[in-house]
Amino acid sequence: MDLVRAVSTLRDAAGMTNQELIERSGMSSSYYYARLRGAAPFDANDIENIARALGTHPHEISRVAAVAGARDDLEPMVQTRPAELGRRLAAVAGAPRADGTPFDVGALMTQLSERGVSLEADEWSALLAGRAGDSVRVRVLEGVCEYTAISSSYLVDLEDEDAVEAAEANLEFREALKISGADSISARAVGEVSPAALRAIAQSLRSISAQ
Repeated sequence: MDLVRAVSTLRDAAGMTNQELIERSGMSSSYYYARLRGAAPFDANDIENIARALGTHPHEISRVAAVAGARDDLEPMVQTRPAELGRRLAAVAGAPRADGTPFDVGALMTQLSERGVSLEADEWSALLAGRAGDSVRVRVLEGVCEYTAISSSYLVDLEDEDAVEAAEANLEFREALKISGADSISARAVGEVSPAALRAIAQSLRSISAQ
């Protein structure tokens, strides 16, 4: 994914959108986006066309890719299952945060950036759709969990069944609070309530709302 990140970095630096780069490089949208999400690699001709569209040299794309790769060597990664990680990210992104506000990917990116962690829209889309690679940056996943006030184990350790149960019960509870119109701040005050108890409360809230 180093070349993908290099292309995205240089595209942003040039002030271009993906569509502008597609048009200037002569690629089709489907061809370009398949490579952007890692389904297939950019070849030498692609890099030449992209470099020309960006007004730079192919060697510059290679240089930026090498820098990205070196950075990854220093950044902790975790092996994951893309489809399952995508399912969990979708669950987190689809539920209110602990304070009742909606998940906002722009705000997430800003919060991560303030901590020195970059997250591009294309990378987020690939993660969310379960199309990312098997190796994911730990700090991105931990940042998502911090932003949503969910235990980091839910995204970082996919084998932790207790973390799954606790996190998804909490998300279900938040959804029920939202539907019922109850004070959203109470989502922060559930403390050590068990997942079973949270789900029972959520069911009660939904039942009241349906009346």
